[in-house]
Amino acid sequence: MISFLIKYKKAILIITLAFFIGSIGYIGLDSYQRGTFKDTAATVGDSNITYRTLYKAADAQARALRNSGIDVDENMSKMLNQQVLSALVSEEVLNQAAKEFGIAVADYEIALDIHSSPQFNQDGQFNKTAYEYAVKHQLGVTPAQFEDQIRRSKLADRFRMALYSIYKLTPEEVRFAYLTQNGNMKNFEKNKKDFEKQLFETKMETAQQAFFDDFNNRVEIRTFLDEQ
Repeated sequence: MISFLIKYKKAILIITLAFFIGSIGYIGLDSYQRGTFKDTAATVGDSNITYRTLYKAADAQARALRNSGIDVDENMSKMLNQQVLSALVSEEVLNQAAKEFGIAVADYEIALDIHSSPQFNQDGQFNKTAYEYAVKHQLGVTPAQFEDQIRRSKLADRFRMALYSIYKLTPEEVRFAYLTQNGNMKNFEKNKKDFEKQLFETKMETAQQAFFDDFNNRVEIRTFLDEQ
């Protein structure tokens, strides 16, 4: 399993970037098997992603876009559904991978996040009533569901950080790639920062599909959104 992680560390990192760079990016779901489930938008192994979960997350994204002045029409809504489903699948993959490697999130970490959130504080102190009201009326979930989502997000993020610690671009690799691409080292120091970023993104993109295909060979991923 360690050898698998090392072999696909670049590709796994792609998934984490897609979900955590701030805006949800479309990873692509066409390669996964499709079927029909009444209440299920996707499955990752034995885990289901429901349409309720998908549409709640997509609606939140749509509201954020509208609040920033972007019109969300029918075509945009369909694209959001695809993007959000892709992100939810990615999160589930990361959670399963994290658990596979024994990574966990303790209850006290979730409690600390909630108690330290200004949204749930009143006069500088955590207010349980304000917390329960906010998650129920603003997010439309129960406290238990909200806390489970915090755990999932932290678990995925923890696995992402573990992968960051593994993956590195060596100076020799950057210099060799620059020389290969440009034929000389002219302006290398001037362009180094931008080139490293470009090189990193290129490697992530090319590795992404390979990882998902391999993961799908071990853990079946199926999506059903287009069949509604």
